[in-house]
Amino acid sequence: MSEENVKAEDRTVITLDEREYKESELNDDQKALASELNVIARDMMQLEAQWNKLNRDKNYRIADFKDSVDAEEEKDD
Repeated sequence: MSEENVKAEDRTVITLDEREYKESELNDDQKALASELNVIARDMMQLEAQWNKLNRDKNYRIADFKDSVDAEEEKDD
């Protein structure tokens, strides 16, 4: 077995409930599931980043709207 194969089998494929699972510990079905879970986790992190950006932008627009309403009310007084 080459050194690259040994390193690949020793690498952590997934961490669940604070336990690391190495490739050498998993059967083919588990490896496939771990791979799918890793893709889902990456996608969820991207969604979280997008949500954070949208929420921040929303809050800026709310603040701008409130400022414009306050400015008009001051002008009317």
